[in-house]
Amino acid sequence: MKSIKSIAAVIAASLLIAGLAFAADTKAPAAKTAGCCTKAAADGKACAHGCCVEAAKGGDNCTKCGGAGKIAKKAEAKK
Repeated sequence: MKSIKSIAAVIAASLLIAGLAFAADTKAPAAKTAGCCTKAAADGKACAHGCCVEAAKGGDNCTKCGGAGKIAKKAEAKK
């Protein structure tokens, strides 16, 4: 009887830890660049939409055009 309770406690603890591990992965929303901004960047230009320009001033991707989250900063190249 004592071993059954021990096994049940170990299983319950494992399920709790697994649940917390999966929950931690979904907290931070991923940044998504709007399609118009991606096309402009591929051409080597900045997006000219007024809504995208205003959002970029605040450091965000334009939600009106389908973007989400903060603008990802590029890492500087090492010399």
